[in-house]
Amino acid sequence: MVAVSLKKKEKRELLLRFSKCNSMSLVKDAFSLLAGKGTDYLFFGPDCNLLQDRKKRGGCIKKKLIKRFTKEISVLKCPCGKSCLLIPIIQGNNVYGFALVLHLRREPGGKEMLFMKSYVAIALKEFQKEQELSRLYETIRPRAIALSTIHTIHRLLSSTLEMNELLERIARLTLQVMRCKYCSIMLLDDSRNFLIPNAIIDLKDRINKDHKKYRKIRVGVGPAGMAARSGKSRLSRNSIYVALVEEDIIGVICARDKTDSTPFSNFEMEILLTLAEQAVIAIKNAQLYEDQKKMAYGSIRSLATLLDMKSPHTYTHSEGFVKMVLAIAEEMNLPREKIRNLRYAALLPDTGGFSIPDEIFKKRGGLSKKEHAIIRKRHLESLKILEPLEFLKPAMPIVIHHHERYDGTGYPDGLRGTRIPIGARIIAVVDAFEAMVHSRPYKGSKISIPQALKEIESNKLRQFDPEVVDAFASVLKKPGFKQVLYNI
Repeated sequence: MVAVSLKKKEKRELLLRFSKCNSMSLVKDAFSLLAGKGTDYLFFGPDCNLLQDRKKRGGCIKKKLIKRFTKEISVLKCPCGKSCLLIPIIQGNNVYGFALVLHLRREPGGKEMLFMKSYVAIALKEFQKEQELSRLYETIRPRAIALSTIHTIHRLLSSTLEMNELLERIARLTLQVMRCKYCSIMLLDDSRNFLIPNAIIDLKDRINKDHKKYRKIRVGVGPAGMAARSGKSRLSRNSIYVALVEEDIIGVICARDKTDSTPFSNFEMEILLTLAEQAVIAIKNAQLYEDQKKMAYGSIRSLATLLDMKSPHTYTHSEGFVKMVLAIAEEMNLPREKIRNLRYAALLPDTGGFSIPDEIFKKRGGLSKKEHAIIRKRHLESLKILEPLEFLKPAMPIVIHHHERYDGTGYPDGLRGTRIPIGARIIAVVDAFEAMVHSRPYKGSKISIPQALKEIESNKLRQFDPEVVDAFASVLKKPGFKQVLYNI
């Protein structure tokens, strides 16, 4: 071990830690036969001043007595007449101070003195190794946590691209990593004049989107606003604000109030900076995904407009229809990805009828077997107009199979039960309900909503999935959906 020259203050601090460490406890056990259990040990710094203000028997030892001894372990006489053992704590050229063993049972011999000196030197080396390992741990720990954080953020990237869900997960991850009670993630609005809190997790207070903590913050105002303006992190005893920066500032992440009530340090600042760097990547990916969704939705709406130009509301459905379909999916707790695909399919469920001759599509009354055969054949052919739209591929099984029946007598493939995509089973129920409560060329007059509900209920297990029918009934009982029924 290379001896490093230390300042007087550093020596005193090291000696203070050494006096309380496990190695010193072992020294005291080794000296117990000579000194006796319960013997006082006083520690003096390199300036021969008491390390701690302790009003014990050592008060009779004068500073000038200690100054006589520097390098060697020595026995000195206390003014009270008893023998004391003075042990210099030395390594290389550094004299860290002295340990004084008060009032020995007997004076040690030469070999005992040599053993004691060597034992203390070994204890000091062990202590310094522990200190070096501790410093190394404190150096490595933030980097290890940073690497773990990067890995976790990567898992977040692959698990979701939904912005709201992503931001909430990042906020919860921040609470775990920073061991704090509060985290908020704020993104700049389109004007770049305000920060909008998008996700807030507060362990002390349950809050919803209407809470005052969700109010927008003007850039330049408060610690969050200042971080958003300058891009510089802000550290205080109870909070850290870090700007989310890609090529430009996109927002701010805030961590507040550590769970153990200790102050935040530069260590936590480094961790949050690393987390923020990775969070920006995830957020930008989610923003690109949101942009793609908007483009996809715009493409579908454009296609719906073109279809409506041929025959309004024949191949497309109202927003009320879409809302009802998605409400059933939510009631059944479908995954977000399936709900997204279902939304696309609900906008264009009857595209398969686009190439069916108008004389069949608008025919009043029942259809002949030949006409049914034409519909089944043209159904799949018509859907070819959607094939170039790559983003619609996951939704296509829903569009293709929403005319299947639960008992297997539907078309185009006669699928039965749960082999029919769940989205198709949902649309089948809402589509049938809409057809019953509105006038259609191929059937008689419309029926009332209660009659339509009764008809759907009676066709469970034959035409409709009973689980979907039950979810549909539950949704209809919720406040706000009565008006949707009349707008469907």
